[in-house]
Amino acid sequence: MGHNCPPQYNPADYVMDLVNQDMKIREDLKEAYQQNRIVNNQRVASHQLQNQQQPQYYSVEAQRCLESEPSGNEADLTNPDKVNLLPEGREGKWPIGFLPQMLILFNRSFLMTGRSQFTILNFGQALGLAVVCGLCWLRMDFAENTIPDRSSFMFFLMTFWPLQTMMQGILSFPFERALIEKERASGSFRLSAYFVAKSLAEAPLKLILPTLFLIIAYWMARINNNFGIFLAVLFFQLLSILVAESLGLLIGASFKNLQHAITGATVLLISLMLVGGFFVRNLPHWLGVWCKWLSFFKYSYNACLQLEFKGGQIYKCVDGSIIASCRNNTNGTFVSHEALAYFDYGISIGWNFFVLFGMFIVFRLGAYLSLRFMNTKSGRT
Repeated sequence: MGHNCPPQYNPADYVMDLVNQDMKIREDLKEAYQQNRIVNNQRVASHQLQNQQQPQYYSVEAQRCLESEPSGNEADLTNPDKVNLLPEGREGKWPIGFLPQMLILFNRSFLMTGRSQFTILNFGQALGLAVVCGLCWLRMDFAENTIPDRSSFMFFLMTFWPLQTMMQGILSFPFERALIEKERASGSFRLSAYFVAKSLAEAPLKLILPTLFLIIAYWMARINNNFGIFLAVLFFQLLSILVAESLGLLIGASFKNLQHAITGATVLLISLMLVGGFFVRNLPHWLGVWCKWLSFFKYSYNACLQLEFKGGQIYKCVDGSIIASCRNNTNGTFVSHEALAYFDYGISIGWNFFVLFGMFIVFRLGAYLSLRFMNTKSGRT
């Protein structure tokens, strides 16, 4: 029939591609099947061959490769191997259960993400940026004049990796959409099993390089000598990355056009950073009252800012431009938590965590619902 399966390509997948791309090809394949199929070792195309109306699809060679099928008669539904071709009870909607589906898809997604994530280029980028950041904030003194620099370190930390991970999330579904729709159309797996497996497989892998980055940059910059504070900062960094990835998945699932998704993400990200108060501290009242609380950047930054100045670290006064108690005693000292008066850090660390975790759940669930109801018009769920 002129259709040649490419080398190293699954013939079943190739047939699925053929029947999905053109209705004429689908009808031709169906007609060829009807002419060549065998029922109970008897060729059933004889009446079609006698008419000779469509002889072009008949092939003796093709029939040699076919296995006989049951005719549908009750007497034909037994075989020497005692296999019951019509099992009792209701046949399941899926070939296997949810958990086996998820495990298979998890393994596939884990291998694919690992190969794309852990490359020499990505490791070089993470290590190179970690060293550059460490050199820029190298061994900061615990002094009043380093307080703005310490806050800028946290700002960079809570924006760079979430932004990068979010863009990766946006690109995730558009590149896999054709494969998802084809496999769902064939009833291969539940969409829920695919989504859960993808989330469990990709999320931990995307946290390894940011962790490596922070281990190097944090201690080079000497942010806080308390190891517990370091672990807490790392936790909030990873949580903000998961929130950003979830938002990226939501955007990627909501737009079929990749260019539209990237444009929408750019507008959204810049808006979230602006209303978060990082660049404009005196927002209009109607905008600053509620818009700033929509920015997930704000919650991770505020939590890490509070963590950074915990632990009772002693700082040296310089000129009193930041710490009020240093204005009359420029040679004195102050405790680290006094620096928080210089910032508008908002809610407590615990509430910042709950809001970020809630955003993670909402964005992740929204991504699934968007993929389920907006982008896929065929296939099982």
